[in-house]
Amino acid sequence: MNTLRNTLTDRLPDLAWALFFLVAAFGTAYWVYADQLEKLLRFGSDSLGYYQFLPAVFIDHDLQGMPWVTGLPDGRTLSIFSIGVALMQLPFFVLGHALAAWGGWEANGYSTPYAVAQLFGAAFYLALSMVLLRRCLRMRLPGIPVWPSLLLLYLGTNLYYYTAFEAFMSHGYSFFLFAALWYLTEKQLAALDPIRHVLLFVVAALIVLVRPLNGVVLLFPLLYRAKDLAAVQERLAWAWRMPAATLLGLGIAALLVLPQLLYWNYASGQWLLFTYGTKGEGFDWGSPHLFDLLISHQNGWFVYSPLMLFVLAMLFWQARQRGNGARSMLLVWGITWYLYGCWWAWWLGGAFGYRGFVEYTALLSLPLALLLERVRTFKPTLRLSAWGALGFMVFLNLRLSFLYRSPWDGPDWTWGRFWHEVGRAFWVS
Repeated sequence: MNTLRNTLTDRLPDLAWALFFLVAAFGTAYWVYADQLEKLLRFGSDSLGYYQFLPAVFIDHDLQGMPWVTGLPDGRTLSIFSIGVALMQLPFFVLGHALAAWGGWEANGYSTPYAVAQLFGAAFYLALSMVLLRRCLRMRLPGIPVWPSLLLLYLGTNLYYYTAFEAFMSHGYSFFLFAALWYLTEKQLAALDPIRHVLLFVVAALIVLVRPLNGVVLLFPLLYRAKDLAAVQERLAWAWRMPAATLLGLGIAALLVLPQLLYWNYASGQWLLFTYGTKGEGFDWGSPHLFDLLISHQNGWFVYSPLMLFVLAMLFWQARQRGNGARSMLLVWGITWYLYGCWWAWWLGGAFGYRGFVEYTALLSLPLALLLERVRTFKPTLRLSAWGALGFMVFLNLRLSFLYRSPWDGPDWTWGRFWHEVGRAFWVS
């Protein structure tokens, strides 16, 4: 009885946090889109590109008839989007299908029950992400309150926007997978477990399938808190120390990837395909827009999420020491920064802030927690000023999230227009 009571007591904070984020994200999204639910899943954007596989496969049985595709020279069509998001949306697609049948709605994959189920699914992944991050932070920072950092991460960055206002984009799903990767890595470093070993392969496959460029983060389990090359070799040795789990993990990962390969072959005749290349899009490796990506009015990361400037500074400070995880986080983020800087549309147009880094804030919750712990040691006046500045960042992020109407980028989007919107944030209209 005492063991059960202790277990419940330990789980209650997780359940409370999960419920808070579930209600916050789902409630916001439902309130914003309540009068658009019937057409929400049909909005022609990347969100439709990710989701369209589900109705095409399970209802229409026609992968050539999907609505958000690119035409190929031979007359066939190709979705440039990968299937990872659709795989993660699948359980909630089934839920929406059941609700449509039960409620007499049109079971076409796009009607209101499907939209509501997907909004709930996106909120569910956010809630689970925050539980995993809470556990990671408690393992790394015992005795330090972690709830302020999780709340600030959610309300003070565009994570809020991309888990409520554009919840069907890939970033919220990737955020969950990054949190899961960190959690599984922490647990494996504490004690090897075959089930977690299998799950690492599953999470790794989904990370690549949801957003291929995020494959960079697969360096994380190898390098995180590794003080030397011997520690990295020990991580690699997990594979043959648990051979059955390794084979099972690889098998499941292959099964997850197989539908993507089959679709590419069906649509283009090629098993491996850089889909954006079919539109003439690609990377300019010699001229990365590294500083533009951070400080430009065209979705600059620090401009729209200034909190991350201080978090990154803390990460650099922590990276002076080996073995605390900061260097691996910094390396993964730095490689991603360069890759995005080389992309032809480095600003990732039609975005609120720099959306490419939304999922990376899962890993940055650690330096954020350390930053807030440092703030607690400030003298009263300075501490009050710091909390006031953080509160201002939260206010501005929330207000601009509600004001945002795409596109806030392109040749017509200037610093003058940006500051005009900031000014609007202080007036309730």
